Amino acid sequence: MQSVDFKKYADIIVNLEMKNDFYWLIKHFDSETLDHIRSQFDKESGMAFLQKFLHLQDEAIRLQDAGVPAGSPEGLQFAKAYWDMILEFTNGDAAMLPKLMQIGESDEFNQELKQMQTRANVFIEPALGAYFSNLGIDPFQEETT
Repeated sequence: MQSVDFKKYADIIVNLEMKNDFYWLIKHFDSETLDHIRSQFDKESGMAFLQKFLHLQDEAIRLQDAGVPAGSPEGLQFAKAYWDMILEFTNGDAAMLPKLMQIGESDEFNQELKQMQTRANVFIEPALGAYFSNLGIDPFQEETT
C-alpha cells in the first residue's frame, strides 16, 4: 500500500474551495517544493502570483506574435519581469529550477497549459538569453566575464 500525503490532499481541497482552476498542479510538486510554496505564499499572494504568471505567459505570446525581437528594449524589459517572477517563486533558490522545468515537461501536465507555455517559450527563452547576456551572467553557472 502506498503512503498517503495528507498535506497534499489538504492543499488540493483548499484550492478547490478557493475555486482555483490550477489545483491539479499540486499533484505534480514534490513535498519539498510544496513546503516551499506553503512558506512563500498564502492564499491571496498565491493567487496573485498565478495571475502574474498567466499574464506574463500571455505577454510573451503577444510579443512573439507581434514580431518583437527578444533582444529589443521591450524584450529585455519582459525578460527582467519574467526572471523577477521566477526569483520571487524560488526565493532565489536556483536548485528549484530543474524541478519546475520537469513539471512543465511531464506528459501528465495539463495539455492546454503546456501548449500555451510552449508557445510562450518561443519568446521567453531567447529573451532570457539576451537578458542574461546583457548582464554578463549565467544564472545556471558561475558569472561569465
